[in-house]
Amino acid sequence: MKVPHLNPYYRAAFILVAAAAVLVAIAVITNRRDITTAAVVISALICLLTGIFLATLSKSDPLDLQYVSLLPVQGSINLSRICAELGIQGNATIIPKGKNGSTHTMQFLPVSVYDGAPLPSKTFVSSPDNAGVLFVPSGGPLLREIREREHLVIPQEMAAIKELIREIGVDVLEVAERVFVTEDNEIITVTMEGYRLIGGCKEITRESPRCCTAIPCPVCSLFACLLAEGTGSIVEVERCTVHHENGSVDAVFSLLS
Repeated sequence: MKVPHLNPYYRAAFILVAAAAVLVAIAVITNRRDITTAAVVISALICLLTGIFLATLSKSDPLDLQYVSLLPVQGSINLSRICAELGIQGNATIIPKGKNGSTHTMQFLPVSVYDGAPLPSKTFVSSPDNAGVLFVPSGGPLLREIREREHLVIPQEMAAIKELIREIGVDVLEVAERVFVTEDNEIITVTMEGYRLIGGCKEITRESPRCCTAIPCPVCSLFACLLAEGTGSIVEVERCTVHHENGSVDAVFSLLS
């Protein structure tokens, strides 16, 4: 049976407590009763207290991130396959609330290219100007939860939006060690270094990189929703690139209108 995994802080605490026990044992066995013994006992006490603090104040890591990263994978692949069978070849576009009559932030997956025209409020869109499928983006539940728990207010200035994306990726969701957001005209690139859910990205791209641009995962979808609601523009998912050598992911979005 597999031994349960302890996070590094608990392992360090265990080592410190064990070291304290060893030092006390040395003091008892030698029984010198001098200043050296006192120093050993004090060292043992320091190790014990430090170990207790580490065990008490450190965050637990109850979930195996490799397992968690695989949770949305098959759903994204399946929906991408269904859309491909229907002849839908466009990239995912996020339409912010209030844009073109939209009452909620939605994702539209066009047959080819979305021209920004208003869409009927139904799942399967078939009009003279646009055709495709319209549904709630996969990052919608995350965005709603962050709004409620963190009292999120999405800014309208691009510099503040970029900082918000960084804070959500690193501090709120803790899915990456570092997040960088760069802007080049209408192209926004979000780079997640040390991405903890990269196992799911690898599985999806192994199937097809098309899955990421058609049905982005909840994290990339969340970033697209933040950009769309902050700028008030329709956001298209251009591409997602997984860098296997350093465990980072680049998500590229474009502002359409």
